[in-house]
Amino acid sequence: MLLNEVLEADVLNARGKSYGAEFLLKKNTGKFNGWLSYTYSRALVKANGEFSSERINSGNFFPSSFDKPHNLVIISNYKFNRRINTSINLSYSTGKPITYPIAQYDFHGQPYVFYAERNQYRIPDYFRLDWGINFEGNHKVQKLAHGSWSFSIYNLTGRNNAYSVFYRSEKGQIKGYKLSVFANPIPTLTYNFHFR
Repeated sequence: MLLNEVLEADVLNARGKSYGAEFLLKKNTGKFNGWLSYTYSRALVKANGEFSSERINSGNFFPSSFDKPHNLVIISNYKFNRRINTSINLSYSTGKPITYPIAQYDFHGQPYVFYAERNQYRIPDYFRLDWGINFEGNHKVQKLAHGSWSFSIYNLTGRNNAYSVFYRSEKGQIKGYKLSVFANPIPTLTYNFHFR
């Protein structure tokens, strides 16, 4: 786009709309505490120009690249005693919209790809579970510094969440690939300290 001298010829005017609701339940006190949040949100786009080449999805609204209707986060903490506590974090969200190639054909000896309507499909939903446990040092008042150990596992279930999906033409066939980041459980051990 940076090298295009007639950018206005390749950019379509579009209209967007978004709506949603968010809910939060929170417990701050006691040995067991945490919160649950749920968000329902939609972000839709409509490109309905004067000419057929300026219309996407026949001029109807379609999901934007940021449309993720469901998002759920659960954070829970449990304090065994003054020195040991644990936490579990769960994250779930709807997969991002994507446009799939649904057919391939030849026309006058040239291969062509036929795509579905814009953003009518979605990559797999996102799910992640994290767990951690903290071991506090002793709580002597006159200590110069206070320290603690933290052990945690990111993506405890090892779910292979898709960050994106892309396609390649290989030997006359279209093959899809899923790009994932941190597809295995990742343990960490941390020592924290702060001066009083």
